[in-house]
Amino acid sequence: MDRNPLIITSKRNNPAFNLAAEEVLLRNHKEDIIFFYINSPSVIVGKHQNTLSEINLDYLQKNKIPVYRRLSGGGTVYHDFGNVNYCIIENGEPGHLVDFIRATTPVIDALKNFGVDARHGKRNDLLAGYKKISGNACHIYKSRAMHHGTLLFNSDLNQLTQSLKADATKFQDKSVKSVRSEVVNISDLLEGEHNIEDFLNHISTFLQEKFLAKQYGFSNTDLEEIENLMESKYNTWIWNYGYSPAYEFTKRFKSAHYIYTSKLKVEKGLITKIEIKSNHPETEKIKEIERLLKGIKHEKKEIEEKLQLFNEALKEGIIASLF
Repeated sequence: MDRNPLIITSKRNNPAFNLAAEEVLLRNHKEDIIFFYINSPSVIVGKHQNTLSEINLDYLQKNKIPVYRRLSGGGTVYHDFGNVNYCIIENGEPGHLVDFIRATTPVIDALKNFGVDARHGKRNDLLAGYKKISGNACHIYKSRAMHHGTLLFNSDLNQLTQSLKADATKFQDKSVKSVRSEVVNISDLLEGEHNIEDFLNHISTFLQEKFLAKQYGFSNTDLEEIENLMESKYNTWIWNYGYSPAYEFTKRFKSAHYIYTSKLKVEKGLITKIEIKSNHPETEKIKEIERLLKGIKHEKKEIEEKLQLFNEALKEGIIASLF
């Protein structure tokens, strides 16, 4: 990283805002940039992942945890108020832009200065001992590279585990699959009491002094671009779910009295082919449901709306077989 990069700490905890901000900083600015943010509880999937195959949909809906897709590849991660996100944007030469070791070494130095015995892992992650404290990903735009990652400080690890507890065997696709690793909170590795504000301030100050970085606040132009990108992209179903690669979905569900087996083909988030087999006696209604669902989003709310006039038991059995 060049001397005198810009350094920014977001004042917002909105995941859509901060993901859009990363893209605006990458595409619209020319300077090297260090950007920090903390998101409210959310799940962030990689650009090339099948969202539904990566998440525990029932748990997320029950706990009102939203899902967003980021600009970079890699695996799915969980964010909350106990996790610091860092984003390092650098100019460089083609062929030398992607370098996780180079990009994250300053972060490791900052962690060591804070008392954490951190090191690089083999999956572009950061480890303390043999446990993961940071996942990382990268995206290239022209001659600029964005490396960004998490820093688990005192995240809710149970919620992290539950949110990402997915049954990928129901899906057949060519999406990038997440590799689960054992994680640990940084706060558990430290002596004494530390809060996340102290931690973020220390990491930020260390990097600011190391690179003689200049404090920067979003301009009105930045904010307008970020708000527009939030609404047109990061807050949309079509980006967060529909952008998933084409997939086939199969699930068998057994209710108190009947068995339902559903097979779907989904492209750009839309159901292009559907087959529902069941020992339920209302076969004509099941055929009608197949016709109703073909061509709509593979999304629980929309399917529930389509089936609202059917009897509750049949509706619940079929919906349970579709997710």
